[in-house]
Amino acid sequence: MAVGYIIGWLPSAAVTAAHIWLHRKKVKSARYRLLQSNLQKVHLQWRESRSDLEPFVEGKEEQDLKAYEKNLLFMGMFFLFLSWVGFFFNLIVLLSVHSLAISRKEQKVFASSLTERNLSPAEVDAVVKELS
Repeated sequence: MAVGYIIGWLPSAAVTAAHIWLHRKKVKSARYRLLQSNLQKVHLQWRESRSDLEPFVEGKEEQDLKAYEKNLLFMGMFFLFLSWVGFFFNLIVLLSVHSLAISRKEQKVFASSLTERNLSPAEVDAVVKELS
């Protein structure tokens, strides 16, 4: 039974690693970078941890992304100790965050022209007002 418990750590840790990898892949994508670049033109930024727009503050994005990943690691450690049960809970969280529980606002923002091409400040402002 102890061996089964310890073996359960591997898939649980793998799901946590996948969660972090998917998050990093998203925030390093060209669409995400273009979104942030366009929003900065009107002194806004996308806050990934809250799935919302907020006023731009220098360095806040990096701080927010580090805090988000730190929370993923803490959650992953908690699920690691739950072994197989933690694996299933962690898998549910992974699927929810990356496919099932995406807010309508986030869907609209990432489907907008903010992520497709470089916009002028006036165009960005118009799109942001349309999304609000």
